[in-house]
Amino acid sequence: MSQERFRERQIDARASAERLTEAVAYPESELIRDATIQRFEFTFEVIWKTLKLYLERQGYDCGGPRSTLKKAFAENLIPTPEEADRWLRMLDDRNLTSHAYDEALARQIYGHIVEDYASLLADMAERVQTLEWG
Repeated sequence: MSQERFRERQIDARASAERLTEAVAYPESELIRDATIQRFEFTFEVIWKTLKLYLERQGYDCGGPRSTLKKAFAENLIPTPEEADRWLRMLDDRNLTSHAYDEALARQIYGHIVEDYASLLADMAERVQTLEWG
């Protein structure tokens, strides 16, 4: 993939994280919860794929999101073991949101997004802005 495509992914990561941050600022309702979860899914996808693209450019074989996140931790893109654990929990929640809709589960994951994941994704979106393609 090209440097231009990587730059597009960096821009997409920032924009999607900003939209997620915007969504979590609204008071909860069914509509806001559903929109927030959808923005979360999209933001997570953009960010892990941006990390994968960067790491593969560095010569690593990343595979799917779990192995990409583990490699991101090994390369200090995820700075602490505690944050790495939060990323893996986020991945698990992301996988749950995409397979079936359950109201109680949606409320639980929405709470995780508001309390933790939105800020974690926003921080990583900013971190990937500093990565150089070369």
